Amino acid sequence: MLMSIRALARDFKPNRIIFCREAHDRNWRYDVYPEYKGNRAAARDSSIVDFSAFFPANEEFINNLQDCMKNCQFLTVPHLEADDLIASIVKTKPEWDIVLVSTDKDFYQLHTHSNFKQYDPIKGQYVNVINPDAALMEKIVRGDKSDNIPSIQKGIGSVRFAKIYSEGLNDWIVNNNLQEAFDRNTKLISFKSIPIEYQNQVRDAVNNFVPQDFDARSFYNLIIGNGLGAFLDKITDFINILKGVK
Repeated sequence: MLMSIRALARDFKPNRIIFCREAHDRNWRYDVYPEYKGNRAAARDSSIVDFSAFFPANEEFINNLQDCMKNCQFLTVPHLEADDLIASIVKTKPEWDIVLVSTDKDFYQLHTHSNFKQYDPIKGQYVNVINPDAALMEKIVRGDKSDNIPSIQKGIGSVRFAKIYSEGLNDWIVNNNLQEAFDRNTKLISFKSIPIEYQNQVRDAVNNFVPQDFDARSFYNLIIGNGLGAFLDKITDFINILKGVK
């Protein structure tokens, strides 16, 4: 993670870095659909990863990193996921030039905003989305298995969706009596459905953030304390690159 931060800050030379983090309380989407992400617990239980050990260790490391990187914002807002934070920043900061580092297709819908770019760190290139609206509609219609959001009708693949979309999605929804399911998925998936009060909280948190100097000594102690000896020869370079972020 530290290597990635170092490389991205070096290449993009940002004047601001925001780490968008998940809130640990109940997300607002559960009020729309109580089964939202209902499959996550079973997936964790079947994983070879001991998440009961991973989550506390990860949280401790991120909190310690936050104490060092005081010039960067580690953003958390109650009841919001990282996706909500990112979307709200894009929507409430049209004057910014925003680069999101993520491979997640959930953000394809944000490509309608002129202040937004998405960078794929795996491919090492910007993401190009030809039709953001079609990408959003497909996700709404087909659902999202990873979040336990069902398709509004079974058996819809990408080829069939493309045909439905080209022939008239709205008519197809009405003719198949799928409006209720479509509206539910829209509330769960479309960033336009994020309640305005939450968007305003994100905007205020971003506006009120006061950056401080990068704490090089604490960062050095963090590296040593976590046994990251392989990173020792990169500490000076990391600090020099990150301390320019305000």
